[in-house]
This record gives sequence, C-alpha cells and structure tokens, in this order.
Amino acid sequence: MPNILLIISDDQGYGDFGFTGNDVVQTPAIDRLAAESAFYPYFMVGPACTPTRSSLFTGRNYLDTGVWGVGSRGKVRRDETLIPKFFTPSGYKTWAFGKMDGGLEMMEMTPSDRGFDWFCGITGGYLHQQPELWTPEGRTWTEGWSAELITDAAIEKINEAGDTPWLAVMAHIIPHLWWDSPESYAEPFRKKGYSEDIAQCYGSIKQMDDQIARLLQAVEEAGQAEHTIVLFMSDNGSLDAMNNREMGVWENSEPKRPHSPDWGIRNPGNLIGRKGEVWDNGIRSPLLVRWPGKVKPGIRKQPVGVEDVLPTLLELAQIPEEKHPEHFPFSGTSFSGSLKDRTFSDDRDIFRLATGGPGVPVGEGANTPDMKTLRYSSLHTILRNGNYKFHHLPGGEFRLYDMEKDPAEQNDLSAEYPERTEAMAQRCRLRWDDIAARNRTFQMRQLRINNADRPGASWNINVLQPLRLTGKMDMHDYLGGVKGFRYPGDRADYAVEVQKPLTVSFIAEGTGFDRCAPISLLIDGKPVTAKSRSAEKNVFGPIALPSGTVPFSLAVANDAKAGTAIGEVLKLTLKLEK
Repeated sequence: MPNILLIISDDQGYGDFGFTGNDVVQTPAIDRLAAESAFYPYFMVGPACTPTRSSLFTGRNYLDTGVWGVGSRGKVRRDETLIPKFFTPSGYKTWAFGKMDGGLEMMEMTPSDRGFDWFCGITGGYLHQQPELWTPEGRTWTEGWSAELITDAAIEKINEAGDTPWLAVMAHIIPHLWWDSPESYAEPFRKKGYSEDIAQCYGSIKQMDDQIARLLQAVEEAGQAEHTIVLFMSDNGSLDAMNNREMGVWENSEPKRPHSPDWGIRNPGNLIGRKGEVWDNGIRSPLLVRWPGKVKPGIRKQPVGVEDVLPTLLELAQIPEEKHPEHFPFSGTSFSGSLKDRTFSDDRDIFRLATGGPGVPVGEGANTPDMKTLRYSSLHTILRNGNYKFHHLPGGEFRLYDMEKDPAEQNDLSAEYPERTEAMAQRCRLRWDDIAARNRTFQMRQLRINNADRPGASWNINVLQPLRLTGKMDMHDYLGGVKGFRYPGDRADYAVEVQKPLTVSFIAEGTGFDRCAPISLLIDGKPVTAKSRSAEKNVFGPIALPSGTVPFSLAVANDAKAGTAIGEVLKLTLKLEK
C-alpha cells in the first residue's frame, strides 16, 4: 500500500510558481516536483480555502458538506466522513499538520474526532512565526517559524513510521495574508527593487518551498520515495494587496478599484478573478501527482476537480469499497485514467458557486435556512466540461469560454455556440437544483456541549453560529461577532445540544452593552434572570439545561426602549455552576 503525502499551499495563485511561468517567484523544489509529476494545469479547486478543503477531505461538492464560505460559513457537518477514516481500516497511520480549518476543526470536534491519529495544528490566527501549536497533548506557544515547525513534526512522524503505510496532510498557511517571512528570504527581493509586499509574499513562498524540499528529502532518506504518492495543490486563487491592506477588485463589479502594480507580477498569465470568485484566477490551481515508477510525468489537459482527489487516491491505493466507512455518496470521480494515459478524457462536469463578490448566495451576515428560497438568477455559478467553461452571471446572463484557447476568459462564445451554451446552462441549473433540494448548505450548524465525553468547567459557544437573525441584526462571517440589539425585536436565535443535564451561567461579552437596548437571554422562549450587567459583560442564570436540544436566544424585548447605538456580542460562555 502506498504512502500518501498531500501538500496544500494557502492562497497561492496559479501564477505564483516558476513552472507556471513566473520568473520572479522562486519555487525550485515545487518546480522540480512538477517535472517529476503528472501536471494538471486545469485543476479546479473551490473559490476559498474551506470550500476546497471540505471537498478534498470528503470527495463531495463543498455545498453538500455544509460549506459555502469561510469562518462561520465554513463548518463541515458532523455527519460527513473525512479522508483519514477511509484509510485507517487498511492499516494506515494518518496525520495532519498546519492549517486546521476546512473540516479538521469544527466547534467541539478536533482532528482526532475527524479520524486523524495525530496532528500538529497552527492556531491563534495566520501566524507565520511564533505560533501556537496544537497537538493531541495540548496547545503550546512556540518560538520559530510555522512552516519549519510543522515540517519538523512531519519529518519526525515519517521517520517513526518505518514500513507502516501513512497518509499525511501538510497544510501550509503560506502565502495567506498577512505576509511575513524571515529577512534572509525577503531581502533578496528587496535588493532587486520589488515592493515590500512582493518581498514578504514571495519570501514566504521561498521559505515554504525550502520546507517542501526538506519534506521530500526526508521521504527519500526513509527509503519511501517509490512507495509514496505525493500530491501538491493550492486551495484557491490569490488576492491583490497593497501594503497588506488594499484588496483587489471583484471582476464583475462596478465601480472597480485598479489592481496594484504587483498584480502583474503575481498573475503573469493575466487571468481574471481573485479568491472568492469563480473566474479562473479564483478557482484554478496546478495539481501535481508524483508516484515514481507508477505515474509518468507530463501534462494532463483533462480538467478535474478537487472533489475527485479522494476517489482517485482510494483507487490508486487499491482500498476496496468493503473497507470504506459509511459515507455520503461521492460527487467526485477518479481521474486515474488520465494518470495512466495522458490523452485520456471523459465527460465530467465540474460545478462551482461564488463565495465572494457579485453573485454570492446571501449578503454578508444574512442567514438562508432554506436553499430553495434563493433566486437562482441572483447567483454566479459555473460549469466546466472539457475545454469549455459556462458562466451563469447574476441577472441571468450567460457566458461561454474555450479555456484552452482563451484562459483569460475574454472571448465570449455564447452567441457563436448557442446550443452548447444552452445545454451547459441547463446542466448547471440542474446541479444547483439537485444540491438545493438536499438543503444541507446554508443553515448554521447546531452547537453542542460534549460534557459527558469531555467534562469541564466552561464551554465556549460560537456566537457566529446563529440559526436566525431577526430585526436590524448583522454579523461578520469570520471576525467580530453578532451585532445590533439596538431596537425592540432585535434577536439572535441559537440551539445547543447538551449531552447530559447541567446547571450553568450564560456569560455574554462584547461592546456597547451600555448604549444598546437591554439584552435578554431566553431559554426555550422563557426569560432568564440577569445576574449582572456592564458595558462589556452580561451574566445570566444560573439556569438548568436538560439533555437534548435546547433553543436559546439573545434578544431585545418588543416593549423595550431603543438604545442609542448598537451592541456587539463577541463571546458567549457557559460556565458550570456547582
């Protein structure tokens, strides 16, 4: 059984590699890996990190896993089966290193709960140096650089494994903002006259490339190179940034801001789009697959999707279906045919939905409990089949591009090929309707207190997971909290699943509690006494919670006096009462 090493970079655009045509970035190790690999230049990932990773780890379209964005929109449902559970029954050791979102960390679930034997995660934000590392043994703030620390951990595991087969996910946080690299990596770019952004971004990429070289060398020195399938990919397209602050424009948005001068350096192929969009610069990544003696190097022009990776690996590892765990049906299919024969092609459709810019399914902060209520005409969806890529733009406009002849998506062929356009439009709509009918995507995940499995003194409840917002309420999908609470009727509804009965105090922390209207706590619709109130903290209870699902709300009473400003709840803690 082959080992599997899956390397993922973060926000590295298609043009951020030497082997894809960039003569500024320095990626010698990845370039060498590309020369030794089957190279898929038309590999389609998701439009953001968590959509991509949820599909990668499940073999399913990210929308069906409960994911459509990041942060609060990026929580893979608990009933999904992730990649390690497909390999463990066949004797594999399974490890995860680096970035932990995208299915590996979900509220009360850990990578171990998802099936990994061991993990070494980077927490505390996108810290490129002095990160907090999270392992099954606990969390520790460390010295050093994140890319090097997680590589050290992976090399140690590979050396310990001997001949036992293993699956390792190496998930770098490079080159995700905010860019930060050692001076020895950044200074060569400065000396050549490049901006500080390029020096830091491309310095960090060179640092990551050196760590990939170390990792591949460790596989070689362990005598496992010929027994190891190595895959490399990025999770989505890049962002334009000026001084780490100014983001690039949405491509189909008016008015537009100009891209920074660095955009041409990072995007030498002049692809359009950015992270979040489903133009190709948002969802196109190189995919490399190396297996010495088994897979011949060279370009594979067949378009494949990230959801196809897991079914492919299962076929390559010859893991029979009777050893698969119970799981939902794959939406991806194996592309092993093209690994064996570079001229192979099939008729697969690849569907994507934008997570940012014009055409996103809901506005920032809004909830859509029922997908069937969304207007398809408002969405930006795409369907890729062979050389052709179909766009359904907001407002119902159709576009069709030949991606091999026109990778920058400039020459619309919809009028020239009306029958192909209409056929792809119908299939694209059917894919959306099929996913919407299952209705697994936009509802916020129900929260859970694992007080039987993991007894404790307190539990943090993700305030960014409301089931419903009522009144003039808002929230940020990733940072901040739930805000509003200024007017009568403002309300955030939640539900929490409790394993066994307990008595707790609810502690709401935030800002502006002295200026907004009084915030009440309702448990199953009944008000709970407030212990204390201040500008930054409201404490309610004690309240006895039964086992099972308990609905609760943070609300402004209908007969309350309006506040003078909004309040924002940033943190919600349930503290055990003795």
